[in-house]
Amino acid sequence: MHTPFFPGLRPMLAPMGSRPQNTARAFRQATLSQIEQTLAPALPAQLLDPPVAGDHSRQRVFPLPRTFWCWIWQVFQANTSCREVVRQVQAMLALLPHAAIDESTSAYCQARGKLPLPLLQKAFAASGRSAEKLAPAGRLLQARPVKIVDGSSVRLHDTAKNRESCPAASNQFGGPGFPLMRILGLFSLASGALLATSPARSTRLKCAC
Repeated sequence: MHTPFFPGLRPMLAPMGSRPQNTARAFRQATLSQIEQTLAPALPAQLLDPPVAGDHSRQRVFPLPRTFWCWIWQVFQANTSCREVVRQVQAMLALLPHAAIDESTSAYCQARGKLPLPLLQKAFAASGRSAEKLAPAGRLLQARPVKIVDGSSVRLHDTAKNRESCPAASNQFGGPGFPLMRILGLFSLASGALLATSPARSTRLKCAC
């Protein structure tokens, strides 16, 4: 963490040191199965149970748990192509009889598009709680939990709705660019976990902890 005004606080504001970068590098090299085996303990066992009816209720090549972990693997690969995700599934199913699938990405893309937002919000909250449980006791403010607020931005698809709600930055070189959504994040100083997010123009953080 870069703190030009308070260099003495760097060890406190970045308690994990270089571990996040090393961990992210290891996850980028991991297979789909390894990602699931490593991260599944951080989530409640029943979180990915298929629903009784509706989307993901039928047993398909991409049921709810597999679709979720495929998406997580894809995120760690810097949002690699859906075809690479399908190839991971092909490699995983290669040893099972009558489980071969072709390289079409249609089934995965449709299944990923049906991942319910409440499920992702619950997974986000659960991962933050798991990280907090594993974090060492803080050394500041008599071991009180310390939170850090930081801001960032992400580019959105160039649609009329996005341009209306999230205008492009006025100082972009060459004139108007992609819609830009500004966000605030609430982090735990002890674990480094992201605990809450909110659009930057909002006055309240949507806490998931």
